[in-house]
Amino acid sequence: MKHIYKFAVLTLTISVSLAWVLNCTSFNEVQPPPQLANFDNFNIITSEWVAADQWVATSVFGLPARACEINQYRLTNDLLEKSQLYVYSKIGDNIRPLPFTTNTSTAEIRYDYTVPKSSQLRIVTIGLKGKFTPAEEQKYRYVLIPNSLAKKIPVNMGNYDEVKWAFHLND
Repeated sequence: MKHIYKFAVLTLTISVSLAWVLNCTSFNEVQPPPQLANFDNFNIITSEWVAADQWVATSVFGLPARACEINQYRLTNDLLEKSQLYVYSKIGDNIRPLPFTTNTSTAEIRYDYTVPKSSQLRIVTIGLKGKFTPAEEQKYRYVLIPNSLAKKIPVNMGNYDEVKWAFHLND
């Protein structure tokens, strides 16, 4: 009877140890973003990367700023009212969703956007603290998703890699 008891305890110990090892290694793999096969991607509008090269000096609430207007004929008032707009910034190799703030040892700069009128996307950089020296080469792109799909799409729109993969965007 002692042998059966020892065998049962040993079998149970090995089973628990093996289950723990498998759980720690095999089941924690990073999964790719979900496929969007069930959604009508034709209703999703994306732009190419557009260079922001015509900056105008301005101020926002008394803070130094620059603004650049990018004309995009697909950004109509009617479409904007029925959709969610996501704008992404590409400065060098760094891609981020707008709005965001960068901090360096000499400055704090806020990047944001507005849509002041139909067919126009205005990019604004604001010097919050320190010396205001915005990055020279900047590109922007947008993704416009109808409200009816925005809540159903299982994509983290704040993660550009996931957005790029899900909507088959080219850089």
